[in-house]
Amino acid sequence: MRIVVIGGGISGLTAAFLARAAGHQVTCLEPGPPGGLMASLRDDSGFLFETGPQAILDDAPDSLALIEAVGLGPRGLPALPAAARRFIYTSGALRPIPSGPGGLLTSRLLSWKGKLRLVREPFVPRTTVASDDDSETVLAFGSRRLGAEAARVLLATAVIGIYAGDAAELSLASAFPRLAAFEREHGSLLAGLRASRRAGRRRGHPLSFPDGLAELPKALAQALGDHLLAARAAGVEPRPGGGWRVHADGAGTTGSSMTALDAEAVIVASDAATAARLLTPLVPAARRLATVPTAPAAICALGFHDVPTRPLGMDTQAYGFLVARNQGPRLLGCQYESSTFAGRAPEGSVLLRGILGGVGPGFDPAVVERSDERIAADTISDLRQIAGLSRDPDLVRVWRHAAGIPQYRPGHRQMLATLDDDLRRQPGLHVLGHAVRGAGVNACIRAAASLVGQLVASGPN
Repeated sequence: MRIVVIGGGISGLTAAFLARAAGHQVTCLEPGPPGGLMASLRDDSGFLFETGPQAILDDAPDSLALIEAVGLGPRGLPALPAAARRFIYTSGALRPIPSGPGGLLTSRLLSWKGKLRLVREPFVPRTTVASDDDSETVLAFGSRRLGAEAARVLLATAVIGIYAGDAAELSLASAFPRLAAFEREHGSLLAGLRASRRAGRRRGHPLSFPDGLAELPKALAQALGDHLLAARAAGVEPRPGGGWRVHADGAGTTGSSMTALDAEAVIVASDAATAARLLTPLVPAARRLATVPTAPAAICALGFHDVPTRPLGMDTQAYGFLVARNQGPRLLGCQYESSTFAGRAPEGSVLLRGILGGVGPGFDPAVVERSDERIAADTISDLRQIAGLSRDPDLVRVWRHAAGIPQYRPGHRQMLATLDDDLRRQPGLHVLGHAVRGAGVNACIRAAASLVGQLVASGPN
């Protein structure tokens, strides 16, 4: 089968690589650097920066299989022991996150009233809504099952670390389907966690590579070779006699700046706006892809040299912390990069990565419009307040993602169902991407592997 993949982020690269491995003829179009948001940069001073996703969790079979298939298995870099320590900033202090549910009973994250309500969770009746209903928000679910305090301090803050968004605006079924399944299948979150452990599913740990997470898209791009073109998809149309014709524009095409690629299957794995532009003339429901909201994010990396002789005044032996909303600081959280993975900073140096922005009450989406100096000043000020930072950094780097992390609002699942119904009327057209089927790297890889598996099993239809 001839397959054209539009988009060279992790979704498109994975789909193209796996389709080629299955014996199909594949062309992948990407006008920018392969990898999309996944980019790792090492500067002359020896710091290694992640400008997008920092790591994946090592409990995702499709991701681990892809890493092995592309030859990166031996380069897998597990997190350092210090990364097991994590904190939430709430009520004016950094408070450790317990390693298991039982530790919450002795934690200072919750009041005694919050703890008493939490232990009632196994006795809370399960919901009666249908499994495809995504109307309940993450915060409403957490308040119903865990109590308002635990929902606000624990669940809503965890949402910040993944979506940089408001738990009161995100659909539980779309954003956290596993939690919804725990209640649906086991009647309780705690019962679901116990069942998961009994089934042998362990908690995932951060995983990266010596030269950063971008080693994965780089290896995929190298494996694709000249099947990856530096070109933009200008349009998709039905081909006379069946199949599809993709018009590509860019230096990576042959003969001229515009060329036509014929295929039995087209996988659109681009950003949501591009997917909407290309597909709406063929699939009317695709216009709603352009309406999926996103959370803007700014990454502020701070490098410190000579830390043994000029201490930072803060305990950096941890993965980092998240900040509960309405606590004062602008920071969403901070990752202690040099304590999470080896090789992120030169000997005697420390690298911190602050994340700002988000969308919703208590967030700061306008951060991406501010200067580097203002973003750095806000990050440093918050680190002084939260963690006791006592000196200025020797190095500052800032990156912005104006259309950062997709927000799966109530109704997202119904939108996807309508889109998939329309796609079935156009055999051979498919959609991937983090705005559609999973915001994290592992979710994108899983969706791409699933789609390619379907193509292998059933052909272009």
